Amino acid sequence: MNWTFVVPLLAVVFTVANAGIMTGGVSDADMNDKSTQDALQFAVVQHNKKTNDMYVSQVAKVIKVQKQVVAGIKYIFTVDMARTSCRKGGAETTCAIHEDPQVARPYQCKFEVWSRPWISDIRVVKNECE
Repeated sequence: MNWTFVVPLLAVVFTVANAGIMTGGVSDADMNDKSTQDALQFAVVQHNKKTNDMYVSQVAKVIKVQKQVVAGIKYIFTVDMARTSCRKGGAETTCAIHEDPQVARPYQCKFEVWSRPWISDIRVVKNECE
């Protein structure tokens, strides 16, 4: 038996069981949880890489956040995004959303992020914006 695979898997199962997450079921997630925050930040970075806008967008408001256990954890975010005054390719800093709504151009996105931390794998499986 390959114990290098089994031990991390058991750790994930134990963590999930203690967190009260039902395997396969979708439940509300806590935005104060570091893993949830990291997943959303990853989704935002990936979203900004794929847009043609020369400015970075940030989360203006988290509308809904859920998680589902699926051979890892899938985070499901519904968020309002808005444009900042920071250009892409500039210094990596946190940018405030532009105060003028005409420039900020708010829009809503649904991101799904699949995380398997025991193999250092995280990916965006859905990035849909209106």
